[in-house]
Amino acid sequence: MLKPWINPRSKFYWFRRRIPKACRRFGMPAEIKFSLETTDYQEALFRCNEHNLKLERQWQAALVGTPAVELSHLQITALAGEFYRDTVAARREDPGHRVDWEQSLARIDDVRSRRMLSSRTWRYMYYSDEARAYLQSRGINLVDEAFHKFIEAFVEAKAFASKTLLENAKRNYEPDKVEARYPDYQPPSSWRRLEDLWPQFCEQKLIAKSTAKKWRPYMEEVVRRSGHPDLGRVTQRHLLDWRDSLLAAKRSPIGIKDGHLAAAKSFFGWAKRAQKLATDPSVGVFVEVNAKHKKKLRKEMRGFTDKEAKVILSAALAPMSKLMTKENAAARRWVPWLCAYTGARVNEITQLRSSDVLKVDGIDCIRITPEAGTVKTGGQRIVPLHPHLVEDGFVAWAKRKKPAPLFYSEARQRKPDRQNPTYASVGNKLAEWVRKDLGIEDPLVAPNHGWRHRFKTVARKVRMDPEVRDVVQGHAPRTQGEDYGEFPPEVMLREIEKLPRYEVAAGKRRDRRRRDQKTYRAAANS
Repeated sequence: MLKPWINPRSKFYWFRRRIPKACRRFGMPAEIKFSLETTDYQEALFRCNEHNLKLERQWQAALVGTPAVELSHLQITALAGEFYRDTVAARREDPGHRVDWEQSLARIDDVRSRRMLSSRTWRYMYYSDEARAYLQSRGINLVDEAFHKFIEAFVEAKAFASKTLLENAKRNYEPDKVEARYPDYQPPSSWRRLEDLWPQFCEQKLIAKSTAKKWRPYMEEVVRRSGHPDLGRVTQRHLLDWRDSLLAAKRSPIGIKDGHLAAAKSFFGWAKRAQKLATDPSVGVFVEVNAKHKKKLRKEMRGFTDKEAKVILSAALAPMSKLMTKENAAARRWVPWLCAYTGARVNEITQLRSSDVLKVDGIDCIRITPEAGTVKTGGQRIVPLHPHLVEDGFVAWAKRKKPAPLFYSEARQRKPDRQNPTYASVGNKLAEWVRKDLGIEDPLVAPNHGWRHRFKTVARKVRMDPEVRDVVQGHAPRTQGEDYGEFPPEVMLREIEKLPRYEVAAGKRRDRRRRDQKTYRAAANS
């Protein structure tokens, strides 16, 4: 059994496995590894084996050449019924000699009576080729446990067909009672699968990539609990049982309400309105959240103190390690300062491109736009730069850059379309630097989001106009009236200039990870 991998650079357990040579293509890495997004070992073990099984099916399907499908017990039984009907219909007019069907039944009984190996093993050895050929004639590929289950149903149907044709050979054509035991087979193409509907849902509902990444595993849990890949078979009972199992596992009721159930309600509501599904099974599925739950969850998050802000900004001015890429060095140098003077979300800064540093009405500004990456509000905004940033050379440095992202290299991206964007990884590295290297470990201050809290606090102290403050930070208007009109850069700059300058000196380089690596290499060479 594959076990979760402990990644020393992450707090989460990871999935890690080598790719079989037969499935590897030119340019592919030798192994697959990604975060399982959990610190709980049992949950990580479960997710690890779920992903491993999915990969096994994909690899097996790639080798066979036909995409693998997942069939329920009902569908496997119905498919075996199709084989039964086809076999009987093909020979009903002329069943041949009774001895042929007697021998067929004798072979099946002989396989079933074997004791040296399990009956399942014998069925596989004698009938796997025949079963596989029938599936291929229908354009169906089953792998792993699904194929074993089909062989069992296939052999049973073959025995029934032999008995029926034996009776026909004896001139007994009584109404077929066996056929009635098999349900009608519905091909997988008629199923409403998550992998087909999910991209449509995200596109039509304009779901942010970060939200889609968080919600997709929740919907996969729903599919697993229903026991069938067809979303049309998900019922309210499935969702209620899912909710109860989450509560029994002592998950936060608020987390269930705002995460798991929010995903299910949004998806199934859209599917019903778009006529993708006949019903919305999430109607009437709720979780009670009382004041006790809210009080337990609530944390009074704070911004960086004056001392903490100076530590970070001073370290940003320090000499950078030569082992760092120039993009990572630039991120450490400029991102904290940009966050300090704009109050922007860190990923809104790390996704900036050189073209997003521009003049508007003669004022140096940055443009935060969904074209560069994710913007929580979904809209574009122009933010004037504090004069201190201009004097320190940020604008001049950005203009010397080629038309490309400022803080990461597109050429070095292994997977440009990966779920976790590169600019988000840059933000995570900065957070790790603040926590581990600079020693700011207070759980009530987020290593990146602390700048947004601090900006709001400082803006209140200097009596910055509240409307301008919210526009600069990308917060939604508090009233409908505030949504009218525009905020020219000169109006915003006048308020931004009220922010006091951060007068700090360059500190010493503090990079524990690089120093540890150097110490390790020295010890290894000694």
